[in-house]
Amino acid sequence: MMPSLFPTSNALSATFGTATPYKAQPVQQKRSPYEARSELFGAWSVAEDAKNTATKLSDAAAKEYEQASQAARAKAGKMELYSGKYYAVGL
Repeated sequence: MMPSLFPTSNALSATFGTATPYKAQPVQQKRSPYEARSELFGAWSVAEDAKNTATKLSDAAAKEYEQASQAARAKAGKMELYSGKYYAVGL
């Protein structure tokens, strides 16, 4: 009988052990009766709070900028494309 070109399953198991690219799903521990239920108590996120505050400040600044822009446009009046007002940038 000729020897096989491929290693046996015992040789592979001894060499590589139980190596597998698939990770086993973690076993969930049973919660004790004294632990709080996680679905009832959400976590407070500092990053999310900062993001919400930044969004509120950004919206307020955008509104203020829009009001100032409208006031400046009303004061300047309409500019014609080829008028002296349009080209008088550095004066």
